Amino acid sequence: MKLYYKLTLINAISRIMIVAAFLVFVPDLIYKAAIQHTDDLLAKRKSEFIHIMNKMGINQFIREESDSTYADYTIFKEKYVSIEPTKKAIHDTIVTGRRDIEGDTVEARILKHSFKYNNTDYLLEIGESLQYVDDLKLILSKVALYILLGVIFLTVFMDLSITKYLLRPLQKIEAKLKGIRTPEKFDYTAIKTNTTDFHYLDRSIRNMMRKIRNTFYIEKEFIANVSHELLTPVSILQTRLENMLEAGTLDEVTEIKIIESQKTLGRLKQIIRSLLLISQIENNQTPKEDAVDIPELLKEIKSEIEVRLLEKNITLNIELHDDFIFVPCNRSLLFTLFFNLINNAIKYNKQNGAITVTTEKIKNEYLVYIRDTGKGIAPENLNSIFHRFKKFNNSESESYGLGLAMVKTIANFHDMDIRVESKPGEGSVFTVVFKL
Repeated sequence: MKLYYKLTLINAISRIMIVAAFLVFVPDLIYKAAIQHTDDLLAKRKSEFIHIMNKMGINQFIREESDSTYADYTIFKEKYVSIEPTKKAIHDTIVTGRRDIEGDTVEARILKHSFKYNNTDYLLEIGESLQYVDDLKLILSKVALYILLGVIFLTVFMDLSITKYLLRPLQKIEAKLKGIRTPEKFDYTAIKTNTTDFHYLDRSIRNMMRKIRNTFYIEKEFIANVSHELLTPVSILQTRLENMLEAGTLDEVTEIKIIESQKTLGRLKQIIRSLLLISQIENNQTPKEDAVDIPELLKEIKSEIEVRLLEKNITLNIELHDDFIFVPCNRSLLFTLFFNLINNAIKYNKQNGAITVTTEKIKNEYLVYIRDTGKGIAPENLNSIFHRFKKFNNSESESYGLGLAMVKTIANFHDMDIRVESKPGEGSVFTVVFKL
């Protein structure tokens, strides 16, 4: 998973934890806040009531001598005030309790206050129904939830924007590395960043790519030089051996040994030429000036490889559904690429097997499928079949482990892809991908 998505996921998890904490702890805090607000409201009403009573007198509330109590409440009984004589003065307290109002029991938050008026002690009670507290709690909960969600969305958006901005240099580094086939195509320009870590990473990658490029150049130069130098003595040895055979002065045993030596020199010469061709391709010493009709090229390869097919009685079916002309390219190299793939399909196929070559256009790609009914490739070997001198079937004496390496080199030279699917015992499918 990319770092950007990991950071986004971590931010999302942290927000979920905040919401979970809100659902667990905040309701109780909101309830306490609603109770506190109600208590403050009761205290304010008490002060207002005492002020009115001192201004207007207690008789405004207690009119009849026969009944020295007073009670008042709203129509829905959610608020009430009562005054009654008391024998014992108390400190101001706020409690939760029940009161009977006209036959209904109301649970309320009650403020109790005792005062003296005309040498008589009175008890003042101001109540607020707990339904008000519940309603206030619901309102506060909604407001808190909306604010929390707004803050979460805002912070998530800000986190994503900031994270994307901070990781932009890393994305540029990734873009420089993406799709690089050879060190020559790497962009060695330093990225602009104020982040020390990214600056260090970019510098380290550029230095590493320079070392790889230098090593790459040395390797290619070495292979090219060695190939050139080896071809001459090998050719001289072959010529001398041919002269010895033509002289007719050798006995039969010696002639057989010389013929075997010539075959060995022939295989060595083929390896050298393959390495030399790979080196020339990697050093961009081969031109790309041709326009090749791929279906026609496949048909040409079929006619040339007929003899190899007859040796194992293999059927080669070419089903071409779409025309395609590849420009620019090197016709000789493309011929070698498809020839090697089909030749491998023959070499590792079963007796009386089959090879099917089909084409297809999908979106921006032209695909050539080469299917065989051969031995297949073990899954652990799929990632290394294009490596030089990799040879997984030791029984094939004609295989030098360079055929698929050459295929991969030619494909890279033309910015093509090679995909492989295989099942041991069932066969393989090599897909050549042309980008349209």
